[in-house]
Amino acid sequence: MKKSTTDILHSEPVCTLSGDEFLPHKGITFADQVLNFFNSQGGFALSPWGEVLLDKKGIQSDKSHGIGRIKASSFAAIKDVIEKGEIILPLDYYATGGKKQMTGMIAAPIKICGDSFICVVVVIFNLIEKRLYLHETFLTEKIPEIAASSLVRGSNTASPQSRGSIAKILSNFISSKL
Repeated sequence: MKKSTTDILHSEPVCTLSGDEFLPHKGITFADQVLNFFNSQGGFALSPWGEVLLDKKGIQSDKSHGIGRIKASSFAAIKDVIEKGEIILPLDYYATGGKKQMTGMIAAPIKICGDSFICVVVVIFNLIEKRLYLHETFLTEKIPEIAASSLVRGSNTASPQSRGSIAKILSNFISSKL
């Protein structure tokens, strides 16, 4: 099921998207479009840590961290990333939302509009459920630049859920496997 960790940058994408996923539609919110899509996929994904709930709470949490067209489209890849990706941050307790919570990260290559990206999904766990917390999508060629800029800003001590920290964790994972 899992690919070799040494080829995450060069392996086949787990999902190919057009870039037109979840465009604005009159009468339906973005969150409802994504929720309907998740529900059409069964409403959960099977991660290495067990079943992960893909629900509106996760969509809202993710969206509140910022969203552009690429990230919006990449919501359609989340289940594939969780089920076919690589663990880049083992399940452990990290500062999330102002408190320590059990989280982990999974990453996989995807394509959007013909461009190569790495999508990272952060999964959060509590005593009741495992759920999507957020995801970020990085243009593959920009990962080293994003990680380097996060170090300049000093965000290497931030929670693993900030965009710069996610890029740094991804970059460190890739570097350690080469």
